Amino acid sequence: MKKLIPLGLFFFFTACATTPHKSSGIIYMQQGLYNKAVTEFQGWVAENPNNPEAHLWLGRAYIGVRDYIKAADEFIKAYELDADSGKYLKEFGENELNTILTAGKTFFQQGDDQKALKYFTYVTKINPKDERAYLAIAIIYNKQGNYEEAINYANKAIELNPKDVQALYYRAKFNAQAGKKEEAIKDLLQVIEKDTTFSKAYFDLGVLYFDNQEFEKAAYYFKKAHELDQENLDALLNTALSYYRLSKYDEAEKLFREYLEKQPDAYDIWFTLGACLYNENKLQEALSAFDKAIELKPDYEDAYSFKALIYNQLKMNKELMETIKKLQEIKGNNGGGKK
Repeated sequence: MKKLIPLGLFFFFTACATTPHKSSGIIYMQQGLYNKAVTEFQGWVAENPNNPEAHLWLGRAYIGVRDYIKAADEFIKAYELDADSGKYLKEFGENELNTILTAGKTFFQQGDDQKALKYFTYVTKINPKDERAYLAIAIIYNKQGNYEEAINYANKAIELNPKDVQALYYRAKFNAQAGKKEEAIKDLLQVIEKDTTFSKAYFDLGVLYFDNQEFEKAAYYFKKAHELDQENLDALLNTALSYYRLSKYDEAEKLFREYLEKQPDAYDIWFTLGACLYNENKLQEALSAFDKAIELKPDYEDAYSFKALIYNQLKMNKELMETIKKLQEIKGNNGGGKK
């Protein structure tokens, strides 16, 4: 009597007989033996280089050994071989897409924009709804000075995910660099409307309003940025500078002093504090601030010039003459150039 082999087992044995590398590789993957899986899948690819499934599995094995560039290349090869039928495209999940994105980020960090673009572009082909790839491409175009393309790709990312405040924030930066300040301000206002804790957006609004000489608004947004991020000393300093430009010297003085407590070697800010104190008519305190600036930068002409101005106002002739003499020495050493 003949014993019949069950149909499922027949297909299993047939598959093993025709593609032993596949079955062995999958077993190794299940056991976490990724190096051995790589070897098996490499054998499968060598035997059948036009099989997209073989490249797909080899890419997954490369993820196991943390060779993400090779993994990404295998996924791209699988996609190219499967582009017409789309049979295996549905097997591309987050792991595969994230690996290709990681390859792109790696090359971007290495300064190889063209290779980075290649990987990000493939993500848009494999999954046209993945906004991350469009934003990554936008960042590259912005880096290259192609602001219009950067804005176009950022628009696509925002269309795909309107809730993505990062994409909106980047579009604001692209608009600002393209000279479209009003569009940048609109984007940043939307960012802080969606996320009231987005400190960088407040800071950038401060920069844009400061550039527009709207110092009240600049002071407000710089102050808010510093409240949200106490480590952002630039926000603290720019708040002080905004108050200075508004002639709110007492408020500016407090913030300059706070900044200098944390950055005591900032000679230029000691000078600015001196100018602020001068405008408050605190002449002796101003002299002390200018002396500190000179201590940190001995050939600081502007500080000596301000000291001479104060000594003249105070009719301190001896100190005035000494300061003028020192100023002339510095100018002579500098070849008449100002420092």
